[in-house]
Amino acid sequence: MTKDYALAGLRLGYAVAAKPIISILERVRPPWNVNAVAQKAGIFVLNTDNYLEECNTKIQEAKSFMARELTSLGLSPLPSQTNFFMVEVGNAANFRQALLKKGILVRDCASFGLPDYIRLAPRTLPECQRLIAAIKETGVYSRAR
Repeated sequence: MTKDYALAGLRLGYAVAAKPIISILERVRPPWNVNAVAQKAGIFVLNTDNYLEECNTKIQEAKSFMARELTSLGLSPLPSQTNFFMVEVGNAANFRQALLKKGILVRDCASFGLPDYIRLAPRTLPECQRLIAAIKETGVYSRAR
């Protein structure tokens, strides 16, 4: 639900499975696995008509905007069917640090064995616009690749 319902940071999800599988999952899950805020948010979005469809539309619009803008800067987002994508930027740690100075946190992919890539997830359109503006301001993209 974190990705599909745009509930970033809440770490909320659910499982649908046969009883024997649920039984195994029950034995290994921590007793505090979902906090009250996440539970409230989950109940709200599941009870709101068209919430998922509206989220998907907004996410796809923001993702298209980001891909288009990054491409115009000479960066090449990798195609993705998910709500995030990877972008080759050269030294991802330097790219990340430059954006961090602007108050924007992006995930570098060194821990995945990809030190030249960052992972971006679209947020609201104004936040995506702020990200693109910060990349332009830092000039970090000119050193990418």
